[in-house]
Amino acid sequence: MHSRINTLMKERGMNRRELLALIPISLAGYVHAATESGCPGMCRENVPPVGAEPLSARYIGKVCDMLRWIRGTQSENLLEAAHVIARTYRNGSVCWAQWDMGHSTTMDVFPGRDGEPEIFTQGYDRTRWKQGDLLLVNICGDLPIEEADQKGLFIIGGPAPWGGDAKGSEDLIDSIGKVKVRPYADLWIETNITTLGAVMNVPGMPAPFGPVSGALGMVTYWMMLADACRVLAREGLSAPVKGDTPELMDQNIPWACLDAPLMDDYFDEVIRQIGLIGAELGALREMARTAVDSVLAGGKVFVYSRYAMGLSAEASYRRGGMLLTRGLYDEKGEIGAHFGVSDFTGTKNDTVIMGLAKPDDEVDLRHFDTFRKRGMKIAAIGPSTRNLAVPEGRTIPKEADLYSGNMCDTTGMFAVKGFPRKICPTSGVLLNQMFWAFSMEVASEIIRRTGDVPAILFSGALKWGMEHNRRMEQLYARRGY
Repeated sequence: MHSRINTLMKERGMNRRELLALIPISLAGYVHAATESGCPGMCRENVPPVGAEPLSARYIGKVCDMLRWIRGTQSENLLEAAHVIARTYRNGSVCWAQWDMGHSTTMDVFPGRDGEPEIFTQGYDRTRWKQGDLLLVNICGDLPIEEADQKGLFIIGGPAPWGGDAKGSEDLIDSIGKVKVRPYADLWIETNITTLGAVMNVPGMPAPFGPVSGALGMVTYWMMLADACRVLAREGLSAPVKGDTPELMDQNIPWACLDAPLMDDYFDEVIRQIGLIGAELGALREMARTAVDSVLAGGKVFVYSRYAMGLSAEASYRRGGMLLTRGLYDEKGEIGAHFGVSDFTGTKNDTVIMGLAKPDDEVDLRHFDTFRKRGMKIAAIGPSTRNLAVPEGRTIPKEADLYSGNMCDTTGMFAVKGFPRKICPTSGVLLNQMFWAFSMEVASEIIRRTGDVPAILFSGALKWGMEHNRRMEQLYARRGY
């Protein structure tokens, strides 16, 4: 890992390294292996012995290893990106972002997101692009990357499973595989992600389980923003910060040090908090048992978040995810649903997992009451505190049947001089990892009780992906999992 001395030397004007000089290292052990269905898949791991570390813990360990690789090899690139972001914002140009945060680019950045500095404009508007703007992008979709390059935008890029820059791109359908960011990127953030997008192998299932793009995307996003804000603060500048927590006052505030990269502190805290998921694994395991009870009784497992592109999207038809979870969200005061759900009713046979951005959100509480009236089992994951204090009055963690999330807080981590509120929360990353730990426990419980592996999806961008997924849909229709 680059030392803080090296990053500070760079910050103080040492010669810049050549852009794109770092050659990405292949993800250790990545190979193509034939499966019983004839679909290529991930490298086969040895099946762990009985009594070995649970699937959920092994998944979290793999994610942390990938994050440590990024920190150890990409710190200079991330710090360079932070400086360019700060410079672009300072100059009055627009910082556009279309950065993979899981099954959406906005899972952790939404209206009123506590601790989010208002530096990036999410998505893009090609009619407003101008020279001097910045584009943070690894998911192109229909974004005309060539045009962004021609108009003189500074492009910070990285790989994503849904695009030709990730390892294994030869397995993508042509329309997706030909879409690449790297040829146009001025700066590259390598993550070693593959087009499979998931990292765990479950014997009997060709599709790997447990996607990682959400965690990798959110951590790198907040690391860059943390140091962009620090750079601005060193120049006496700031930016508005979203959220409804009281503004910071000068008295007794532990202000962040502006003389060393904040991204290191953010990273260390995220890894520490992810490690604490193990301390609440019992609650997640009980949620999984409750969910499997519902499935085997003919009920459904719903996953709710206030915003459609939040956890509800992460749980719906996700590469590396189970087919049995279905997303719900607020839609103009009513309960909306992602594809695969129509005329949501909710019954006593169903379980809902509520993904929280804050513990006492009034919209979440209203839908909580709806779930309760319908007799559904309610579990909640996400922060129980605001600025390290449990809110007075009603909160979902207080009232849910099961809860996990005590390791994280609603608000941002850093009090930076000049910024009105703390910046850079960790709760989005933790919500993502708690959900996938829960999902690992659900799969393990289904295997234990039935001997069957639940239906797991491939990416629809893979050449064989949709054929496999149609088979999984048929399997789900017969079994309910």
